[in-house]
Amino acid sequence: MSSMRAEIRQLGLTIAIVEDGADRRDLFVDFLSRMGHLVSGFALADDLDAYLACTTPDLMVLDLDLPGGDGYGITKRMRATHPGMHILVLSASAAVEDRIRGYVSGADIYLSKPVSPPELAIVVNNIVRRVSHGREQAAQVSVNPARLELAGPAGNLTLSHPEMLLLKTLAEAPERQVPYRRLQELLQLDPDGRSKACLEVRVSRLKKKLHSVGSPEPAIRSLWKEGYRLCAPVRMIS
Repeated sequence: MSSMRAEIRQLGLTIAIVEDGADRRDLFVDFLSRMGHLVSGFALADDLDAYLACTTPDLMVLDLDLPGGDGYGITKRMRATHPGMHILVLSASAAVEDRIRGYVSGADIYLSKPVSPPELAIVVNNIVRRVSHGREQAAQVSVNPARLELAGPAGNLTLSHPEMLLLKTLAEAPERQVPYRRLQELLQLDPDGRSKACLEVRVSRLKKKLHSVGSPEPAIRSLWKEGYRLCAPVRMIS
């Protein structure tokens, strides 16, 4: 159990929970957050739009019984727009035809309510193992800060000083994630409305370089209202 907790802390999934029941939603958000994941909760699927505009979670937990909405249609749309995302659906129905419909709509896992936190934890742990294995299989990128060199299976590139500072800071940060403000300070960006846009441009350029040398997508993930997380396997060398 302790080794699994250590693995979770190291990996840390980004999870979106869509559940209209406030008590159940808060319970799941708190439980998974304490496991070391970055969790956001939403009462309605419509509330996801702003979140998904800048963040693609590793896992979405979706209640199919949301009021006023077609849960199966939402699942189908999420699968079409975010093909790499794991989708776990919850439903009050345990009927075989509903379960089949859920899987056909794009769900990876279908659980019948009520779902306890320990049961949810087991499912999430399995997803952690899958994501961890996938990242281990991905080609690793090496970085030489002194030479400003970025090397991967698809070639080598030279980084600018700001790009190297960004990458090194993300790679060495706890859970490899850093708040927006900290990165703005590191790059000496003025604290005005243009600062975040400038940071986004620099991160975008760094992501393109990581992808160019063979890093799997997403190399860097934007965390809604938080900052950035380095997802690519990166090895710092001297």
